[in-house]
Amino acid sequence: MSELQHPVLTTTFLPLQRTSLARYIAHGTPPQTALEQAGLMAAQLCRTRLHAPAEIERLLHDACALFAGNDAAAAQLTGSGGGGQLERDAWLAALAAHGVLLAPAQILQDFIVQSPRAYPGLALQQACQETLAEHGIRFPATFASDGEDADQDQAVASDVRAVEHHGLYTSEQARVLRAIAANPDELIDLDGYAGTGKGHLVLALMDARPGRYTYIAPSRGQVEAFRARVPASTAVRLLTQIEFANRVAQHAARSGQTGGFIASYRRSTRTPREIAGRIGLQGIGGRSPEQVLLTAFEAINRWCASSAPRMAFQHFDRSVPAAMLDVAPYLAAAEKVWRSMFDADLQRGALLSLSPAHIGKWLALRGVTPPQDMGMLLVDEAHDLSPSWKQLLAGHAPGVVSLGDPHQCLTGTVPRWAASKVLEMHQSVRQGNQVDGLVNQALALDGLGQDSGPFVGAADRATGVLHYRDWSQVPGEGLRVHGNVVDLAVDAAQLHAHGLRPYLLPASLRALRGALQRPLDAWRRRDGQPAQEWERLLATQAGHGQGALLDLFASADRVQSLLQVLDDQDTPADTRVVLCLAEHAKNLQFDVVSLSPGCFSAGQGAHIWHNPVRAVYLALTRARRQLHVPVDGMEQLQHTAALQEQARQARRRERQQASGYRPVR
Repeated sequence: MSELQHPVLTTTFLPLQRTSLARYIAHGTPPQTALEQAGLMAAQLCRTRLHAPAEIERLLHDACALFAGNDAAAAQLTGSGGGGQLERDAWLAALAAHGVLLAPAQILQDFIVQSPRAYPGLALQQACQETLAEHGIRFPATFASDGEDADQDQAVASDVRAVEHHGLYTSEQARVLRAIAANPDELIDLDGYAGTGKGHLVLALMDARPGRYTYIAPSRGQVEAFRARVPASTAVRLLTQIEFANRVAQHAARSGQTGGFIASYRRSTRTPREIAGRIGLQGIGGRSPEQVLLTAFEAINRWCASSAPRMAFQHFDRSVPAAMLDVAPYLAAAEKVWRSMFDADLQRGALLSLSPAHIGKWLALRGVTPPQDMGMLLVDEAHDLSPSWKQLLAGHAPGVVSLGDPHQCLTGTVPRWAASKVLEMHQSVRQGNQVDGLVNQALALDGLGQDSGPFVGAADRATGVLHYRDWSQVPGEGLRVHGNVVDLAVDAAQLHAHGLRPYLLPASLRALRGALQRPLDAWRRRDGQPAQEWERLLATQAGHGQGALLDLFASADRVQSLLQVLDDQDTPADTRVVLCLAEHAKNLQFDVVSLSPGCFSAGQGAHIWHNPVRAVYLALTRARRQLHVPVDGMEQLQHTAALQEQARQARRRERQQASGYRPVR
């Protein structure tokens, strides 16, 4: 018997076949065996309210004992009948919302044959767990490279023989692990939908080959969250993207590839006027040196987000009208700024900011590769990597595993690796297949399409999809996701007024404070300024369609509640409800998740920086047990996607016209 322990069961399976439930709903006829009769009785109770798994277990044991050989008790189950497919679907949805599923017919039939009168207990529950199974992964023998340091010899010595690693994985996860183990020095592009267990794979690799990998994630919070999942005894190297960029730049400087300059992440506190004066930037036409500097920064950032080896007119077409005709002076100014960003004398006082994107572009142009002693690189959220970083990483001899989900890239498109072994994962281990319809509808509206295949929820996970008609119907717990800051502010104020202390994710809190700073300041000063000024501000908000904001500021108590929420965020509250914007929902998972109507209509009539369809996909895939969505949510999202595509095409035509492009008639 395997020593592996199955994870704690979060779903309870009832000994009741779908065909038996359909017959009961249609004709009122209870099942024939005591085991299924007990399952039907439990289904009647569990669809109305939540029961603890232990409570359901006791109920099934007692009910089997009651119905065994007692025809009178079984007769009490007889129903009125007359129901059809819709009623059966309603039963199944209500059960899933309470963490209950019907046992698969093929599995249940075997138990009915063995013991039709007694509930088999844990044996049935474990037999129904189909998503994860035990797999053995063989890691072939590896050898220390010539460039490895002497102080690593002991760690490497224990790593030269083949290793057999066993764990609980989906069939997709096992296939991916075997591919990585068999190709330790290749570039592997792993695309996996949200919740498919990409982090689980990283843990398995680090457990099987400690010290052979370096894990890289975008933020400090993600690195620390992952560190908490790694056993304390495991030797790991976990870096943020900033730390990784700094280390690669330091390695390049030691290798003599950067002329002695050590590029490192920095944020400038200098004003545009100070920077322009220090580097000797001149004005162009009617634009001041400071304006030219900001134009140069925008072009540089767009260039660093592209695969172009040189800056060109297309990087200026948003900020310089008719860029194709008069880009030369701006191009020269941007190149001067770029050289200044990597000038050792100018950067002693952190004159200009340097981001990982800037550093990656600069290193890629010099043909730099990461140090080999980092081992294979495991790059999380690689869908947000720039083409320059992909170019740089592709030359890393010990290999790279790119872990990403293109549908979570909230802006722009996802550049592909020039040459890689492509692997895909579709099977969720977080959500049940009850969410498949919603998630795949959102994926179909994404410009990327579904060439990689549909999202597949787990057959042995219960994630109830509940449709509401009014936001007041959703539970005041779990994660509540909004599509705009106004709805977020109103919800936070209302929850606080009802005695709850909502916690706002830091990124969403910053967005909320930035958007409401002016109206809140005006509201605080409203008694000491002419009434016309406050009314003018309200009229401006009304003109922007912010009716909810007007309602918020119409109530002094509600504004006070909002101010209290903002003040309470200095230290995370011990709260049962968390609020965030849809675009900030990455890396979250909650038992209960509610999406507000604004998530599906974000961007209708207003420009937003992110892709609203992908933001909805992101939010839909956060829920483990219950997912609350508006009844017309997907229709609204379809309309939003159409409007966003129209706006994208309009912006494209404007840029073409500004660049002097004329379509062929």
